[in-house]
Amino acid sequence: MSGRMNRQMQLGFTLVEVLIAAVIMFTVLATATLSFRGALVASERASKTTELLAPLPWITSTVRDKLRARVLETPTVEYSDDGAMFGVDYRFRAELVSFAPPPPRFDPDLADFIEYPPRFGLYDVELTLEREGETSSFIYQELAWRPPQL
Repeated sequence: MSGRMNRQMQLGFTLVEVLIAAVIMFTVLATATLSFRGALVASERASKTTELLAPLPWITSTVRDKLRARVLETPTVEYSDDGAMFGVDYRFRAELVSFAPPPPRFDPDLADFIEYPPRFGLYDVELTLEREGETSSFIYQELAWRPPQL
């Protein structure tokens, strides 16, 4: 009969084995939940960043056009403006670094260099984008020029 009792005891799990298995299972579930939540937060943040930066090419083009319009009039030392495009608010500040002529060109017929008046403006631009509390700033240089006088 003792052989029969050993078999019956071996057919089930002990309470300690069940508790260890439960602890392992809940640890794996907690880790998976935290990983999923982290991935969800990262995905949401990436989506917000993409929505903020998507209109950047159009905004920089607008800034370039505004600076070129400034150079056509009278180049100012400092210029700032703001606006909104595709749900993104932007503001920029541009500072004129240099307003210079193109390099002199040698004219073989005259055997002399031809000097040109200044027409190229180099600006340091600080651009700030904002959408739904997300903000991103950029610093870059922009070249604007007057068309040559014919």
